[in-house]
Amino acid sequence: MKTLAAIHADKVLVPFHRPFPTSTGMWLAREAWIIRLVDADGRVGVGEAVLEPQDGTTAATVLDLLVRELSARHPSDGLPTAQELEMHGSPGRAVRAAIDAAHFDLGLVGLPGAVARPRGDDANDDDEDALDGVGVNATLPSIGPEASAEAARQSASAGFATLKLKAGAERETSVLVDRVRAIRAAVGPDVRLRLDVNGAWDLETATDRLEAVERFALEYVEQPLAGDDPADLAELRRRVRVPLAADETVTSLRAARLLLDAQAVDVLVVKPVRVGGLVVAAEIAELAADLGVPVVISTLFETGVGIAAGLAVAAALPDVRDGGRLEHVPDHGLATAGLLEHDLLAEGLVLDGGFLRAPRGPGAGRLGVRVDERALTRYGADRATGPVWEAWDA
Repeated sequence: MKTLAAIHADKVLVPFHRPFPTSTGMWLAREAWIIRLVDADGRVGVGEAVLEPQDGTTAATVLDLLVRELSARHPSDGLPTAQELEMHGSPGRAVRAAIDAAHFDLGLVGLPGAVARPRGDDANDDDEDALDGVGVNATLPSIGPEASAEAARQSASAGFATLKLKAGAERETSVLVDRVRAIRAAVGPDVRLRLDVNGAWDLETATDRLEAVERFALEYVEQPLAGDDPADLAELRRRVRVPLAADETVTSLRAARLLLDAQAVDVLVVKPVRVGGLVVAAEIAELAADLGVPVVISTLFETGVGIAAGLAVAAALPDVRDGGRLEHVPDHGLATAGLLEHDLLAEGLVLDGGFLRAPRGPGAGRLGVRVDERALTRYGADRATGPVWEAWDA
């Protein structure tokens, strides 16, 4: 591996265009570290490190310390290993994700089972995966039936074949049924509809509500249960016909293996920054594919830098062996950059007809994106104020 010439890290705070509600709280802004590794030839590889609200303030402090220690290193001293970073839990995995993305961007690491792709300056019309992109879902916030139906109509008109509805905050089953019914009526039977519950239900509530919405032909329901015991999710899967996906519980390769061994899921939703990077995400996808379980690559509301890393994984996923409940290739949860005021990219990701791809312009690495220097300055965290997250029980 080539010796690095420089390591740069910038902390940013990018507000959402409007507050984005989920079952557990409201996203107001995305705090992130943008890490850039410069090699001896002057090429730049980029990556992003973020946390989620439940990681808490202690984790955020640890992340800040890890990144500042990283940027203070002399490049010739090398970078922390995966084992060293894993000792710090989610902050360490976030830093590893940023480092791995930057290494991939520079062409220093590849993905298991993936075909090596050229850097942006060398891309050509034969590089079909890079040019075509991957299918992505639209995300609908937790709002009322009429507003949900209108948002669904607009998304379907824009070319999205899959819609993800944030759910879980409903006090009564009938409220969820009304929302799902309104959306299904608005978009018809051909648009795929999935729910994201963010672990808001217990086993009995999940059983009741999934039986109530089964008639609306859901693609799957994401993280219906609180807790991380695969046995509980496996029991729910035996009770209901709606396919189930795990998200928050997919924190590592080991966690994914436990879910698969328990036959608890029909889909794994993998966020590269949560599991420790795009290489680990690709390893999880290989493991799942051999068992007939598809992987959906998703974001933690990263900027365009982190989304580009997820896009690289999604474009390289292995074929899934037949045998699961899903008989199609699911779209990915990567179309979230538009929720933020700025994606921090000089040229934004290209979203067209429900497909997302990297711009791959001059000077871009294998991720296909370049950072906007002015945006880094504008959203620098030292100059930004305001909360990032507002919990419902706060």
